[in-house]
Amino acid sequence: MAIKFVFFDVGDVLFDEDVPHLYYFHSLLLAMRRNGVDISWDEYHARVQSIIRSNPANAPVDAINFYVPDQELQKKIYSEGRFEYDEMRRPRPYGLLLDNIVPVLEDLHSTFKLGIIANQHPEIIGALGDYGIEKYFDVIAIDQIVGFSKPEPALFNWALEQAGCSAEEAIMVGDRPDVDVAPSKKLGFRTVRFRRGLYYSLYDAANTDERADLVVYDTGRLAQGVRTLANAC
Repeated sequence: MAIKFVFFDVGDVLFDEDVPHLYYFHSLLLAMRRNGVDISWDEYHARVQSIIRSNPANAPVDAINFYVPDQELQKKIYSEGRFEYDEMRRPRPYGLLLDNIVPVLEDLHSTFKLGIIANQHPEIIGALGDYGIEKYFDVIAIDQIVGFSKPEPALFNWALEQAGCSAEEAIMVGDRPDVDVAPSKKLGFRTVRFRRGLYYSLYDAANTDERADLVVYDTGRLAQGVRTLANAC
């Protein structure tokens, strides 16, 4: 069945979250050190990366718990580090527009309709306009606006209904095997894992449900990858 729509996640796909994520790791490490835990940045960062490979969702916190046996101290450290991180992200909670993603959107928009399916802050709507890329998207499904969140099928189905197409006529491009690839694949989407960034790029898909039809590592190859997958349908 011919592909009509290409949907994108936002975090670490359209927008770069490397800087915020790195800040988060540092905030938690420094909170540990302020509370008497003598751990170096390199040691903590290596521990975080090791945990991400198998269990990314809570890796920075799990790394704290590895070094800090006292649960009350764990909570104190997390609260301090998380507060600093949240304050840093407040002006741009969605991250920063990814380098070279605009040519990808221009390229694909010439052939397909484009959409967004993302767990994101409502502010992303304004950011799309501020960066001049809102014009490329016919459907924008944001969980905090629509009321459903990935990996629930409801958010994907809402986007498909707005798009007027079936899952078999759509491709989902996301960075996360668990909330992007697995649920959309189950519904019948073709899937592209955009494996980049400091976080989920390290995660190895746990099972076949999480393994995308295509994995792309470089922004410059993303448009061609989507086209190759679409042509194979």
